[in-house]
Amino acid sequence: MTRFRQASDRLVDADTAVRRAEADRLAAVAAMIDAYPAPTPIVDSPAAERVVSAGAEGAGAVGEFVALEVGALLGLSEPAAWSLVHDVANLRARHPLLWAAVAELRVEAWQARKVALAAEELSAEAARWVDAELAELWGVVAWPRIRRRLAGLIVRADADLARRKAEIARRDRFVSIRHLGDSTSVLTARMDTAAALTLEASLDMIVDQMILEGAQDRLPVLRARALEMLATPPLPDAAAPNPSPGLPLADVVVHIAAEALDTAATDATNVARVAARGGDVGPVLLDQLAHLLGHHRIRVLPVTDLAGDPSADAYEIPDRIRRQLVIREDSSVFPFSTSRSRTADLDHTIPYRRSTPGSPAPPGQTRISNLGPLSRREHRAKTAGIWTLSQPEPGVYEWTNRAGRRWTVTRGRTAEFRDRSDERIDLVYTSCVALG
Repeated sequence: MTRFRQASDRLVDADTAVRRAEADRLAAVAAMIDAYPAPTPIVDSPAAERVVSAGAEGAGAVGEFVALEVGALLGLSEPAAWSLVHDVANLRARHPLLWAAVAELRVEAWQARKVALAAEELSAEAARWVDAELAELWGVVAWPRIRRRLAGLIVRADADLARRKAEIARRDRFVSIRHLGDSTSVLTARMDTAAALTLEASLDMIVDQMILEGAQDRLPVLRARALEMLATPPLPDAAAPNPSPGLPLADVVVHIAAEALDTAATDATNVARVAARGGDVGPVLLDQLAHLLGHHRIRVLPVTDLAGDPSADAYEIPDRIRRQLVIREDSSVFPFSTSRSRTADLDHTIPYRRSTPGSPAPPGQTRISNLGPLSRREHRAKTAGIWTLSQPEPGVYEWTNRAGRRWTVTRGRTAEFRDRSDERIDLVYTSCVALG
């Protein structure tokens, strides 16, 4: 039993270390919020940093580019960094008892963040009431029970808010399709319950027929097949008196390596990457393309040579240049950003210099090697000079923040540049002390 007891103690120690590290991480983010320099207004500049709410009501304010700093330091996208900043600001100001429980390691950081997020639409007073109601549960009640209690407390804290959220939920119906890159996709939807019951009954009717015809798959698989049948329109019959509507048009860009077009090649695993209007479909085996695109009318887009460096003499970016850059850089070139380039700004790395009387604009400023996609906030932070950017070679983006830390982004990969000079100074100093 000694070995088992030692293993048990080690597990408890490891869990304690994780909780302490996560609590320290939240405290460090709070320190970043407190230490972040107040924005300096730039007169008549749309890039000027603004002061924004750090979280919900009562959580204070902070400069809007703070999430770019936190995200770069922690390897997070800006939305993920903002979520962390909001949660920390809300916990500290609106849930002081829970904030203390995190510091005392009685509750895990992720659980505390769940509470802050669930209560963020409450007033500051209501959030503190929820905090007080939960205070005695931390460390003595399992999280699933606390989560159920939390949901009830939020409704009690503001019944009118609960009614409004229910009404909004009924109005905010949606369908979301996410392609997994393995020839399957995930469909998520919020819809009217009556319509959902009708859809469910329709699927069950198709499934029942499949079973009568001898289908042996599990019920979830049969339901998926039934939904696929509903989603796949029959081919139009031109001879029919009322022909079916035309097939949907798909703008599809298929990226195929040159060697994949060699029909004599022995490698049978050639892969195409498909991007469609609804988002990236992902890598697809060439022999699966016919199945994937069989129910669409296809518009083929021109082939783009990604090795070229086309340019234009105007500030506006031609479609051919935009298309080449978006294919090369499918996401923003800011450190750890997840913003997709299709909807991003295309920033001139070296700012575009317009012509002035007696000094015409230099030619070729708008070129692939001087452009990079950025989200609007990332673009503004760069334009305001809070972050600086250089592109020493095409596709290599070197960033420096206001504290002098540096990152390099290349083909979607972010690497922090660490200056070893400080380490050498510390080593020399330590050696001198050791020598006495």
